[in-house]
Amino acid sequence: MCGRFTLHTPESRIREAFHLEHAEPLGLAPRFNIAPSQDIPVVRDTETGPEMVLARWGLVPGWSKEPKTRYSTINARIESVAEKPTYRTPFRHRRCLIPADGFYEWQVVNGHKIPHYIRMRDGDVFAFAGLWDHWEDKEKSLESCSIIVMPANELMQPLHERMPAIIAPAHYDLWLDPRITDKDEIMQLLNSAPSGALQAYPVSPWVNLPKHDDERCIQPAV
Repeated sequence: MCGRFTLHTPESRIREAFHLEHAEPLGLAPRFNIAPSQDIPVVRDTETGPEMVLARWGLVPGWSKEPKTRYSTINARIESVAEKPTYRTPFRHRRCLIPADGFYEWQVVNGHKIPHYIRMRDGDVFAFAGLWDHWEDKEKSLESCSIIVMPANELMQPLHERMPAIIAPAHYDLWLDPRITDKDEIMQLLNSAPSGALQAYPVSPWVNLPKHDDERCIQPAV
C-alpha cells in the first residue's frame, strides 16, 4: 500500500515538471508527512490544458450517497482497478498524476515496524498514478483521489509486497488523456519506476505520527 508520502519540492519546480506554467498556482507549502484524508495536489487534464487542484486523499465516487465510504479508498489495486465500481469509471475517464518526491513504507523486523523513506536517486519530483472523482449534493461538493498500487519491484520487495505505481514522465500526457479508454492501453502506461531509479533508507520513528510534518521525517536513522 501507500499510506504516507512527501511533497516538499518547490511549487515552481512542480509546475515545470508537469507543464503547468499557465495554470493557477496553489501556494503549496513543503509537506514531509502527508496522510490519508488530507487534501493533496493532483494534476489532471482540462479542455484548456493540464491543471493542478487540491483533492482529498480517499476517493469518493460520484454516485455515493454521502461524502465518505465504508472502506478505505486511498489505494486502488492494479489487479481490480478496471472492474471495481468505485474505480472503473475514473480509471477510464478521470485519471490524474499525483506529484510526490518520496513515500514511506514500514518493514517488519523481529516484530517491530521500521519506517523507510523511498525516493528517486536524483531527489526530483515524480508522479504516482492516480484517479480522481467529483461528488456533490445540494449543499457541498468534493474532489477526491486515490493512488494506484501494484506488486513491489526488486528494491521494495524486502520492505513490502506492494508499492505505488509511478508514471514515467514520457507518459504523463497519455495517462491524462481521457480519450484513451482501452483497458490494455491504459495498463501499459502503469510502469513502476525501475528499481535502479529509486533508493530507500531507514528513517526515525518520528514519522510514525502524522502530526510530525517536518524535515526530521526524512532524515536517515542514526
